[in-house]
Amino acid sequence: MEDARTVNAFFSLQIPTRLVEGVVALQEQRETVRPQRRDEIHITLTFLHEADAVKLADAAALASGKTWPVPSIRFTGEVRHGSWDLQRNPDYRYDEATAQKGEQIRLGVEPVPELLGIHADLTRNLGGAEEDYWPHVTLGLAREDIPASSMEDLDIPSESGPARSLDLRQAGGESGFRILVRRPLAGDES
Repeated sequence: MEDARTVNAFFSLQIPTRLVEGVVALQEQRETVRPQRRDEIHITLTFLHEADAVKLADAAALASGKTWPVPSIRFTGEVRHGSWDLQRNPDYRYDEATAQKGEQIRLGVEPVPELLGIHADLTRNLGGAEEDYWPHVTLGLAREDIPASSMEDLDIPSESGPARSLDLRQAGGESGFRILVRRPLAGDES
């Protein structure tokens, strides 16, 4: 009998080290946010829900077998909140004015053509397109219900830099994400 195991995986861009350092500094400004782990700070591009071995092999070949453009990563200053996980709960209701316990606090990333081109290429070849794609980096999860306005005065880094790699990651639980393929894009200019 064939093994029909599947995993949830996703493509992401690894942001420049100096922007990672900036995100870590932001995390320290807010006790109400459970920080995203330093090694998991990334821009999500597209999800591969319940990918089997064939789908993962296709995704790995696509990531490895192509020369990808190098997007310049810059934060827009926009902060949003929301949750893919909580949306599975029928009792969850999004509230624009309140970042609810467990929701992600997300920092907007400038949607430069190179970033959007990578996203479009991946979704065209592997599926997983979502409406209204909004590139972002997750700062962390709200530890409790907090006013969304409490995130308006974050000192968000204004510098920019090249994405370091395109990664295919397996989504994890408490143990975090596992990198399946890392395709370097640019040198790390700390």
